[in-house]
Amino acid sequence: MDGRQSFLQHDDDDSLLFEKLQEHVLERYPNPERKGCIDHATLETWVYSPRKLDLSDPKYLHVLKCAECTRELIELRKQRDARKEAQIRNQAVRPRSWRLAGLAAVLVCSIALGGLAYWRMHSPTSSVAMIPASPVALTIDLSQAGTTRGANTATVAPVIVPRRVITAHVLLPYFSPAGNYVISVAAQRGEQVKALGRAVANATGFHTDLTVTLDLRSLPRGTYFLATTHEGDSASYFYPLNVQ
Repeated sequence: MDGRQSFLQHDDDDSLLFEKLQEHVLERYPNPERKGCIDHATLETWVYSPRKLDLSDPKYLHVLKCAECTRELIELRKQRDARKEAQIRNQAVRPRSWRLAGLAAVLVCSIALGGLAYWRMHSPTSSVAMIPASPVALTIDLSQAGTTRGANTATVAPVIVPRRVITAHVLLPYFSPAGNYVISVAAQRGEQVKALGRAVANATGFHTDLTVTLDLRSLPRGTYFLATTHEGDSASYFYPLNVQ
């Protein structure tokens, strides 16, 4: 515990969850330029009179990705809690407004938990983490592909592969040279490579093959190009690839 209060009100056993959520926001989402920040008056209303706000509005999820708004909420809550403590010392009966604040805090907690779930589902890192890292073995047969180099594409049906880490046994077109190859995947010819592997191809007669590992987990499903490049040839051969 670093002494900082969670920006969410809670009375049950969820303290650790909300503290971790708060620490995550403070650490991962600095926003010194205050881009898209909620104004101070609205944050004050959130803390002191949350029932005046429609906290189901997705715009309030901004605090889950803004360290500056989170710090401001922490300070406002400290000020509010200090006033409450002063009222406790001066009054024998807990004010009804506190109970209202507690009910409103439950709503805030619900919104925060929903926002956390939304973040987890839509985070690219989380999406990749949900896909098994164990490789899938498969064969990619390009042996009979009629290929052209550079800007053109091989005349072959699209290769279908899963959105996984794959260990691919690639049968290169007949009479391909042996040696070191770079195997890459890109959305378009000449664009940024999305996945890449290196392998040594062996030739037996007119057959040439290699085995390469490619991590396709971060690629959205869709159509790409599989490119093969031999170390002795700067030109690449392109084959349509479908990631499912």
